[in-house]
Amino acid sequence: MIWMPLYIHIIFSYLAAVGFAVFLNSPQKTLYISGAIGMTSWIIYVLLMRIGFDMMSSNFIASSIAALLCEVLARKMKKPTILFVVPGIITLIPGLGLYNTMSYVIEGDFQQAFTTGANVLFASGSIALGVIVVSSLFRTYYKKSIIKKDIEKAELA
Repeated sequence: MIWMPLYIHIIFSYLAAVGFAVFLNSPQKTLYISGAIGMTSWIIYVLLMRIGFDMMSSNFIASSIAALLCEVLARKMKKPTILFVVPGIITLIPGLGLYNTMSYVIEGDFQQAFTTGANVLFASGSIALGVIVVSSLFRTYYKKSIIKKDIEKAELA
């Protein structure tokens, strides 16, 4: 990863997430929040990479935190979670790795293409796993708390 000042990462990750939310026709009220979640996930990823975490762990942790923020804010704003999740993790997608993989294939350097492609595949898998694990746990807990409240209301009635 190319070293840049953190404020550059903050500005451009926010703009990328908001831009992708606009592209997906998200409601105007959710644009700023989607941008903030995307920025947060990218900054977490960058900071973890700078302190020595590997790419898969950094992606997993950043996408897990983004998914948790998305679930909480979706409940708070009474909006679908997908409005926040997609722009929230779009900054983590390893686009340069995908580009380099295809470039190596075109150049005929299949060993380098395989290595880069495998890294990209594992990074993408860790992003997906982070979102799935957190969303599943959050929704399971949320449904149990709703059922518990319904039982308590029925007992009081």
